[in-house]
Amino acid sequence: MSRCAWLACAGLWLLGGSVAAQDKNPYRNYNEQKFVDNMQSAGRNYAAVNDFIAKTDYASAKAQLTRAREQLAVTVQFWRDVHRKDDAVAMLRTVLAGLDDLDKALGAAPVDAAAVTARVGRVDSGCQACHAVYREQDASSKAFRVKQAALR
Repeated sequence: MSRCAWLACAGLWLLGGSVAAQDKNPYRNYNEQKFVDNMQSAGRNYAAVNDFIAKTDYASAKAQLTRAREQLAVTVQFWRDVHRKDDAVAMLRTVLAGLDDLDKALGAAPVDAAAVTARVGRVDSGCQACHAVYREQDASSKAFRVKQAALR
């Protein structure tokens, strides 16, 4: 086989693999259920961060914060690509920046408890701002859900 033919075959093979990999990409078809799952996971992880902070276990809080941030960051797909809600993307980015600031405060030597508390307050405020617009509680089940009217 000539060198050009071999390169062409290799290129087609790689391209085919790339297309197949995209079909397996879990974020390609990001839907509301995936969003809810990520938000619930982020919420549980962030609650654990707060528990560790209350115990002044800053190293564990910092480690848990990484997982909370990871779960929250993925939700940008829902707001940007699925629903095209620039305000929600902006609120999400504000919270992510707040998590980054909290991460820095948790990694300081020594950790300044007042700085950590202030950053937690900013993150909480950012979360609540988004929830006020995009989240509601079901009256019967008491479960939280996405406000469908806000997505239009």
